[in-house]
Amino acid sequence: MEKSIIELEEKFAHLDHTIEELSTIIFRQSNKIDELEKIVNGLVSQLGQVNEKQSQDDGTLIDDRPPHY
Repeated sequence: MEKSIIELEEKFAHLDHTIEELSTIIFRQSNKIDELEKIVNGLVSQLGQVNEKQSQDDGTLIDDRPPHY
């Protein structure tokens, strides 16, 4: 009986450690996703500004399909 309790405690400790590691990984990934979303939103904004300026200058948009499509 004592041996099985010790084994269960060891398994619990291992699982608890694994959960802590996974929680840390998820936290880091969440922060990285937030960071990347900010970058993408900034790039979308910049592209919109460039397209707007381009369309005001000569009436063509940068993201138009090339003639060979």
